Amino acid sequence: MKINRNIPRMFKIWFVIPFVVILIAAAVFTGYAVSYKDVSKGMNIGTDFAGGSVINVVLGESELSDNAKYDAHLKTVTDVLQDDAIAEQVVQIAKEKYNVTIDASAVKATVSYSQKSDTGANMALVVKYDNISKTYDPTNELTNERNTLIETKLKEIYSADNGYNNVSVTYSNIGATASESLIRTAIISLAISLAIILVYVIVRFELWSGLAAVIALIHDVAIMVALTIIFHIQVNSSFIAAMITIVAYSINNTIVIFDRVRENHKIENKLNQNAIIDNFDIADKSTKQSMTRTINTTVTTMFAIVIFAILGASTVREFALPVIFGLIAGFYSSVFISPALYALMKNAFDAWKRKRASKATPAFAGQKKKKNA
Repeated sequence: MKINRNIPRMFKIWFVIPFVVILIAAAVFTGYAVSYKDVSKGMNIGTDFAGGSVINVVLGESELSDNAKYDAHLKTVTDVLQDDAIAEQVVQIAKEKYNVTIDASAVKATVSYSQKSDTGANMALVVKYDNISKTYDPTNELTNERNTLIETKLKEIYSADNGYNNVSVTYSNIGATASESLIRTAIISLAISLAIILVYVIVRFELWSGLAAVIALIHDVAIMVALTIIFHIQVNSSFIAAMITIVAYSINNTIVIFDRVRENHKIENKLNQNAIIDNFDIADKSTKQSMTRTINTTVTTMFAIVIFAILGASTVREFALPVIFGLIAGFYSSVFISPALYALMKNAFDAWKRKRASKATPAFAGQKKKKNA
């Protein structure tokens, strides 16, 4: 791929774009938080981290084996979870019974995922959804009030009067399967991974390559989180797995580029001994030499994960979509961020060494002259 312009020299543009994405994510986060009047709603935290509720509607295989009927029943349950009348009742209960002021939008439940369970006459539609925020309902008492109203409404809908027989509707609360310890472990794992990568790249190449690579990886994670917020994708334990996957994967392209940087430095030093090397030119040449390989590996991986996201269930998409965001961020950082960072730091260090050498040389020469005299 032939690109005429020097890619790393355009670093101002490359550095601004991620900041714009992060600012948009911050605005979206604020918008959701204000809309729901709850800071915790700024990011779509899933039930793995926040806990939730499960409604179980036993309809039988005749009602759920057909996809059209399944979708219709799921819509019925979802409509009840978002029912305005139920939300208003809960708002009143919160005010009168618990002395809590809450907006109706913060009461309406959001579906995390749905699935079928069991077989034959016991086949059920299982819908998992979020609880009311701990900000308003720390002990889940208000959530239980809401769930009771939801259960009653669904029992009315699926009653014998409406042509349904032997339909059972029950709900239950579930705790957070991904506790604070899991999040802490994930952060520690990420920090250790970055430290090991930094040491490896420094040993294999040099300090500035290592720093540029680690900063690029932090960029990848930040953009992955930002896009997850912008598209309001649910954050569950699968998101943590996606984040670790991207950290392990996106370093590959960066390593290949820095390998070319090292080789091109050797060639340049042999051809132009004692000449001042512009690291922007070295980084640009190395990036362009690796461009085809970088594009091919990213597109190949992207093709597989996109199919995974399209054909997979909602829980699969919660893993696949963040990985797609991470792949895009990883390609961007490998080509546009890390080479530019390397060139900036390396040029600054080389300039500092030359300046230090120029100051030290006259003093040394004077001392030598005085000694000879």
